[in-house]
Amino acid sequence: MHQRQTIWRSLRFDFIFLGILILGVALYTFLSEPYNQEADEITSPGSRPPDRTEGDVLLLLPDVPSAHALSFSELDCSYGWFNALWQEYGSFASAMTRNLSPEILAGRSVVIVPRRVAEVMPSTGVRALATFVQEGGQVIIEQPNKGWEQVTGLSPPKKTRKAQRISSTDGLGVHGPMRKHLPKVPLIGNLQITPRQDAWPNGPTLVEIDGHPGIMQRQLGEGYVFTLLFDMGCTTTGLQQGLPTQGMRFGGAQLSPTSTRMADESLARARVPFSDLLERAIFERLSLKRPIPRLWSYPGKHAGALVVSHPTPYNTRAALGYAEWSRKQGGVSTVFAATDRLDATQIKLLDESSAHLGLLWVRGISRPQIVEPIGIGSLEPLRRELSLYEQFEQFHALTKASGTPVVIARAEHGMWDADFDTTFKIMANAQVRMDNSFGPSEPDQHGYLFGTGFPFYPIDDRGLPLPLLELPNLFYEASLTRDLLDQFLTNSRSFFHQVITISISSHAMRTRPSAGALLGLRDAHTLATEHNHWVATQRELLEFNYARRQSVLTSQWSERNRRLTLSVNLLETKPQMIPQGAVPGVAVPRTWGGEEIEKVVVNDTELPLKLLATSGPSTERIIELPKGRHSISVYYAAPATPEPVE
Repeated sequence: MHQRQTIWRSLRFDFIFLGILILGVALYTFLSEPYNQEADEITSPGSRPPDRTEGDVLLLLPDVPSAHALSFSELDCSYGWFNALWQEYGSFASAMTRNLSPEILAGRSVVIVPRRVAEVMPSTGVRALATFVQEGGQVIIEQPNKGWEQVTGLSPPKKTRKAQRISSTDGLGVHGPMRKHLPKVPLIGNLQITPRQDAWPNGPTLVEIDGHPGIMQRQLGEGYVFTLLFDMGCTTTGLQQGLPTQGMRFGGAQLSPTSTRMADESLARARVPFSDLLERAIFERLSLKRPIPRLWSYPGKHAGALVVSHPTPYNTRAALGYAEWSRKQGGVSTVFAATDRLDATQIKLLDESSAHLGLLWVRGISRPQIVEPIGIGSLEPLRRELSLYEQFEQFHALTKASGTPVVIARAEHGMWDADFDTTFKIMANAQVRMDNSFGPSEPDQHGYLFGTGFPFYPIDDRGLPLPLLELPNLFYEASLTRDLLDQFLTNSRSFFHQVITISISSHAMRTRPSAGALLGLRDAHTLATEHNHWVATQRELLEFNYARRQSVLTSQWSERNRRLTLSVNLLETKPQMIPQGAVPGVAVPRTWGGEEIEKVVVNDTELPLKLLATSGPSTERIIELPKGRHSISVYYAAPATPEPVE
């Protein structure tokens, strides 16, 4: 005991000095390497958009949201139909199921009943729809259950199986790319099994799936009933938004590229927009009963659109070079910049280059996070990562002089949370209105990984849409070549009519040098013009799509006179490449009953038929009009009277 006291007494100053030294080293390490606090991201759920009362097509929607889905099979995909109609028709009506009435049905041509609506439809609603069909209307019913027998002519299916592929389209009578590619569409969800029947017109079957009826058509009175025995809404939702692999989550790390969300591996190099192809196969069938017009997806007679963007995590100067190059080629581009790498001078230069700005959401993947130091004076032991909402606040402070709020974004390297909807909910809370993160992430990936080139509204796990649009990329850096781009533009003009979106980051030629990407980018605007594609920025595309959705189109059909009468109110935007104003064209079926359009009268003035453009697959004629209200009459030729037999 005496010896221990002696050692302590002799070395106590050494121990104290050593402790102070250790404390100093720890304090220095703490101060030199501040602790990073992760961003506190806030989410906003989806919500029901306001109903529209005008439109030839009526979509019935659930009265109340479903419970939170624990797996994709539990998800309410009613708003998958909302996306399909928005993309294809632009103008359509919607109503809650409880509001179904003869007054709501008056003037409609088509009513769509999604699966969840069909499950809860009261008998009074079923009878109202039966009367609607008998009087000449058309109804699409998705996976009907008990209570629909008198409408569909089918007994309630007792068995289901997982839907795989379309095995026959003989009943549709389609040809060309539609016949070739429809069997390759990846289907999602179950197929209701019903006895096999002949193909239309000898029987009711339009499409077979795995050797069983998949889509059936029945005449009821003067109208038609289309029964879908597979889950169309969830097929298009899973293709466009991604198909979870574990519950409502995707495998892999917490943050992973959006390409890991693909519904099928075959989509990694898809040159066909399978989701859109499936939608059109169904919707085009509706015009056999009567011509159903729609708002064209692009300004005037354009066959598609080209959008070029440059994510810029580091060197904004390189992005300025890309933007200036686009301007010199007679085009425009979008630059996604990080808020800590942007200043007033660069914003001015981008504006002079005709580029539009978007926010690059920095997530700390390939570069340091954007942080806010926390401390006193020069002592800053903590750093708090800025949330997306806070990054947008900084961005708005930088760009407020432009007078146009930035509402488009892209996640750094397209990295996404591993669950179904969290990242979308974060963006919704930050008031993002269009995101451009979905798409390829590797050089061997390109094309329609998500079944479409159109923007779509993502839905949350309760089946409600979020108030933003996702615009998928088709090409990312080294996946682009000039020949491949030319092929996609050719196919888009000739048949698919898509938005071709290219993403080349500002550091692409440093990290992944590619001669093909440079040549593709060099000629992108020239090729787009040659193929009659509108060259736009993402902000312009967003504004045009808003104007298209807010425009109104209704029609009436007189079979006796073979006359389609349209009433439209078209809204306008002012993109840079269309200074006279961008107004959606009006598309009408090219033929009815096998006969061509004979005459078109716009506002009491006959329009020469040579002024009408023809869609790529030659199924529609497109009328170009200025903004405002118009009355259009389209007359179809009468069939030739057969010569009398002598």
